[in-house]
Amino acid sequence: MSGQAVRWRAWLLRRVRTARSTPDRGYQAIEAVIIVPLIIIFTMLIVQFSLLWHGRHVAQAAAQAAARSAAGYTATAAAGQADGAAYLAQVAPTLLLNAAVTVTRTATTVQVNVRAKVVSVIPFGNFSVSEVAAAPVERFVG
Repeated sequence: MSGQAVRWRAWLLRRVRTARSTPDRGYQAIEAVIIVPLIIIFTMLIVQFSLLWHGRHVAQAAAQAAARSAAGYTATAAAGQADGAAYLAQVAPTLLLNAAVTVTRTATTVQVNVRAKVVSVIPFGNFSVSEVAAAPVERFVG
């Protein structure tokens, strides 16, 4: 055998031994194709859940602020509604979309309902929050 043939045979034997010792060779790309989109989707779900959670808390705080404002001795329902809307505009102008603050004031109680859509990072997401707060109306007792 010539020197070239010996080198070729030795290279071929090393190649066969390497292929036999690593039978899973090439599967990393397939695993990455499967795992990376799942990781991205899972991360987006975590972010969406966080936005929804924070949106609920902001809507509840806005409802409480509106209830406190409308429950004052000489306050009106319109004043509570304006304060709730101002709170939402100041704290979460882009988090809660199409926010609606509804204030119902009777002689003894104030009830505030805040409804809004939460911004979505998931293409098929349509999430909304609805929070209610109530407070007694302040009155003068002689």
